[in-house]
Amino acid sequence: MDNQSNHAALQDNARTLWEIVHRQRITETLQDYCHFVDRNDPASLVTEVFASDGCFELGSRHAVIGRDNLARMFAKTLAAFTATSHHLSNVRIRFTGDGSAESTAYVYAWHLATADGRRIDLWGRYHDRLVLTAVGWRIKNRRLSAAGSDGWHNPPFEPVVRLPNPTETLAPEITRR
Repeated sequence: MDNQSNHAALQDNARTLWEIVHRQRITETLQDYCHFVDRNDPASLVTEVFASDGCFELGSRHAVIGRDNLARMFAKTLAAFTATSHHLSNVRIRFTGDGSAESTAYVYAWHLATADGRRIDLWGRYHDRLVLTAVGWRIKNRRLSAAGSDGWHNPPFEPVVRLPNPTETLAPEITRR
């Protein structure tokens, strides 16, 4: 292998390692969101997870922007529950630059309502744009779409995008083995 090929291979390896490390760091930021929400800790949530000008979209027409407003929103929202448990899966990350990324992740969120002890479940997806700051990856913009809910009357989130079902579905040919 000549020096130029060797240098290119080392650069590829360095980039691959950078992406592996930063994918893990982004995933931890997304997990931190769940941790701080379930701990009922809006102050840590906004400083450890969101960029200073971070945004949480509530449907397509409303958004809460900035850490102060986000802290107030999370405090008000979390006060409606005596307990929550958020579960994150299917994390997908795409780098849009060395200091920016987009991610999607599935969420199952379990809640107990303060008012009546009612159980509220939500299945959805987080759609995030993240930025790399001096203290780590932070969410610049989060949008939550809902695949479904149980016990939540009129959730403010838009439905998950799903392709339409085919008009005709043929049965597969099944072979005995």
